[in-house]
Amino acid sequence: MSQAGVLSRYVTPDFSTAPLAALADLMGLKRFSPEILAKPEIYGPILTGIATFRHLPTAQQMQIQRSIVTNAPGVMIAPLRTLISDLSVQRYWYMWSLSDEELKEFYQFSRRKAEVTDQYDVIALPSPTVATLAGAVYAVADKGLRAHASNIVSSTLRAPIVQETARKLGLSTARAEVAGAIAVPTLICISVVNFMALKESGKARRELAARGLLAYSDL
Repeated sequence: MSQAGVLSRYVTPDFSTAPLAALADLMGLKRFSPEILAKPEIYGPILTGIATFRHLPTAQQMQIQRSIVTNAPGVMIAPLRTLISDLSVQRYWYMWSLSDEELKEFYQFSRRKAEVTDQYDVIALPSPTVATLAGAVYAVADKGLRAHASNIVSSTLRAPIVQETARKLGLSTARAEVAGAIAVPTLICISVVNFMALKESGKARRELAARGLLAYSDL
């Protein structure tokens, strides 16, 4: 996608009035806005190149990498190259890197994942945090994994979400029941999955709205 194409796919007012500044903000580069806006002829192609990096042929990807090293000052090289390296690890970290179809698919997947995992909160965490999850893990360790598992496995394994999660992990209910050591961490993870899915679907929904792709049914 060309520079104009990347900037024009967003329909929000900030992209209409100051598209390059809005793109820098969207990509987490707002602190570098003065440098970026002072040299739009350099950073326009670089930022739009990064935004479409995954979809470009190898030759163009290499060109973008060279442009960063050649044209950007030292302080800008690390954050720009980090965005590219992050995309190679996990494309879903940055909603702006997704095509329209990828974004729609990811939104539906995240929303479905949130709905499914919300059916059953195994460890009763209203808002999972690092601290509360650490406490749950400690409780398992303190009581003993097998003892703790025996207290909860028989009832929780019948929950639809647990069965669905087990299937996705390639575990049968019988295997999970026997292997309490597998079941308990899996059950704890369900709450984390739900929490992250809600955040993911929210991010995807905002990106869809910014591109003018949000369907009425998603409102």
